[in-house]
Amino acid sequence: MRYTSVDIESLKKYGNAEQIVKLVKEAGFTAYDASMFTNGVLDSVLYAEDWAEKAKAFRAYADRLGIVCNQTHAPFPSAKKGDEAYNEWIFPRIVRSIEVGSILGAKICVVHPCNDWTAEENAVFYKKLEPYARKAGVKIALENMWNCVNWGTPEFCATPAACSHHDDFKKHLELLPKDVFVACLDIGHAEMRGLDTSAVKMIETLGERLQAIHLHDVDLQHDNHQIPFTQGVDFEAVVQAFKRVGYQGDITLETSYAPIHAPVELQEALARYLAAIATYFKGRLEN
Repeated sequence: MRYTSVDIESLKKYGNAEQIVKLVKEAGFTAYDASMFTNGVLDSVLYAEDWAEKAKAFRAYADRLGIVCNQTHAPFPSAKKGDEAYNEWIFPRIVRSIEVGSILGAKICVVHPCNDWTAEENAVFYKKLEPYARKAGVKIALENMWNCVNWGTPEFCATPAACSHHDDFKKHLELLPKDVFVACLDIGHAEMRGLDTSAVKMIETLGERLQAIHLHDVDLQHDNHQIPFTQGVDFEAVVQAFKRVGYQGDITLETSYAPIHAPVELQEALARYLAAIATYFKGRLEN
């Protein structure tokens, strides 16, 4: 079954995690993306002493609502080059997000690569997470990053970051076992000018390793995570590329800045509109 979902962190203005998941269900989504960002809506679960019990209670609540957790997102940055103190601090939090995601029922946890590391350096990091992922029965999805300088110039994204080019993304994945590590394509990141790639090139290069997406629109210059069809991404080309490679994953929106900036009074209407968009994309891929 292909689910439609949205990251719950983007709807944090609406209320707490329980209220957001209820909103997502009532809006028409069939799943939710349990974003576990630092200082996020799920901190009360992720960092509690009795985290496992709290995660089980949250799972039971979502089950009663009739909605599933299709994927999660670990805290980030996952690592910082040359900052061992930070890296030691964040690693157990990433592990915990994998464990919590497993309890919630997620099949995939998105874990960012370190922007400034090579594919080989990131492989060392990911292989440390591998035993935790295997034990939890959760796949880890790498996401394409971007690293921009000289804002406003045509070359402003020319400084490469981990997985920011389709060939580098493929190289990252080839260094990791395919039964645990997959790709999450951030559509907007792939469309940033100066990266010498595109969402279509990413899709065609990643092929069967592509098992999750972050669907949103951008103005091709800023990582502004907006509603599809409002900015600059050619979504018809994206849909056709998905069809060519036989993408079987879910439709997960990461339209973060639209609900974050919308008034509380419009959150319910906006959530319904976002659910309609996700359903539209699901229909395009299946018909």
